[in-house]
Amino acid sequence: MKHRLYLSALLLCSATASHAQFLTGMEGSAYGGISTVTFNPAIANSPYQADINLAGISAAVNNNYIGLDRRVILHPSLASDPNFQSRYLHERVNGNNKNAYAGYQLTGPLSFMFSFGPKKKPNKNAIAFSYHSNFIFNGDNVSEVLARSAFYGMGNNANAVTHFIGQSLSAQRMGFRTLAWNDYGITYSRVVYERNSSVIKVGGTLKLIQPLVGGYVYADNINYKWPEVNNLSINRTNIRYAYSEGLVTSSQYSPSAIAAALPSYAKDVLNYKYARPTVAADLGVIYELRPDKDDRGEEMNCGGSWYGFVPKPYKLAVGASIIDFGAVRLKRGEYSGNFSADIQNWDLTGAQFPNGVQSVDDTIRSRFRVLQDNKGYFTMWLPTRFNLFIDYNIWHGLGVIGSAVISPQMSPNGNMVHQVSTFTATGKYENKWFGVYVPLSVDVYGNAGLGMTLRAGPLVIGTQDMLAFFARKYIYDAEVHAAVKVTIPYTRRYHRGDVRFAKKTGKGSTMHF
Repeated sequence: MKHRLYLSALLLCSATASHAQFLTGMEGSAYGGISTVTFNPAIANSPYQADINLAGISAAVNNNYIGLDRRVILHPSLASDPNFQSRYLHERVNGNNKNAYAGYQLTGPLSFMFSFGPKKKPNKNAIAFSYHSNFIFNGDNVSEVLARSAFYGMGNNANAVTHFIGQSLSAQRMGFRTLAWNDYGITYSRVVYERNSSVIKVGGTLKLIQPLVGGYVYADNINYKWPEVNNLSINRTNIRYAYSEGLVTSSQYSPSAIAAALPSYAKDVLNYKYARPTVAADLGVIYELRPDKDDRGEEMNCGGSWYGFVPKPYKLAVGASIIDFGAVRLKRGEYSGNFSADIQNWDLTGAQFPNGVQSVDDTIRSRFRVLQDNKGYFTMWLPTRFNLFIDYNIWHGLGVIGSAVISPQMSPNGNMVHQVSTFTATGKYENKWFGVYVPLSVDVYGNAGLGMTLRAGPLVIGTQDMLAFFARKYIYDAEVHAAVKVTIPYTRRYHRGDVRFAKKTGKGSTMHF
């Protein structure tokens, strides 16, 4: 029992993550292309004729309770140490509720964007197609006493640390939720205003959402007490509880048969057997200030001329967007339903859950009053977020970006996954083939990070926090992202006229820029 509770606390509070925003540090960059369409879909006026993704991934872990000793990452064999908890895990004890997040996003191969428009403005419009595989887990508002008691095993050892036995305890808005889904989006963006030095562009993405699996448990207010080590009392608490049918640990699959069942399970979820497709939308707007005039005229050097097109770089860009506005519908799992808990001195001696979710369901049915049956479908909201950025180019590609990802849990029913709201200041140097981005970020969990993203030709690779891997003793958050792309930037060339009149600029008749 103690071992299982410890593992549960570790999985929920230690192996979960920071914000999974793709390409941290590049959120407001004009050179993000298809990779940043999920940050702001206003991708017109791009320096790229086309940008094609071959592979892309972003994954993140973060919490505000348990830190993992960095030596374990470098020497995985340390995980087998019988004193692993005391030697390599570190508690952050500050009186605050504990939160956790885990997430990843895979960008599908051959997701692409391309620009088009009239001859004098060939990048006035942009169209993109992108598809992603997404996963998020959230654990929110676990009280410090409950988190620490679970960490130490909910027994006498835990009571010696937290003194939880006999206390009247409570938690507000505590919940756990998870969702996996695929999305397939078509984006259109256009410059809608261009006068003097000002440019305004807008964009939108319409997405087909394919839900795969999801579930949540949530209580607005839970009141409980442990009169003794193995006795639990829960007073007048309503709990919202739902999970999708076919969950691999439900009655359909025993834990011992999960590996064998996964192929058929994957086939079922990909055939929409347990969910209905829905739609979602992204909307964005960006203002750009381009005060510098192009110093390369159409006619130079006595008859020479420029041909081709290169957009003028902006001095300042300011943008806002709303991303993943929508919800999914999942078929309720067997026995899934809300329930009311009002029970005194529940004896947990020898309590076991050998069949995963099925065992939990059986316990709920036998101990609590079920308020809603398992008929029909239930709703889960996508991680709707509000993105803001300001990008200032100081001199020849050298600049700074300030960005915010604000992702609140807005559903009153607790059935909404979310990212972790994060605020970032990024120093950058970039051009069409190369970029270095150094983001300094802080999130609402209280974790700060100093990261780096490198863009070199077709390769993009980076992390939100280098310190987690190279400097800090304990890791509370970690993130990595990478992409391989084919980019086709706009180019411009100068063609000489009659050499008898042209100024001498070196050998050859054509210069490339």
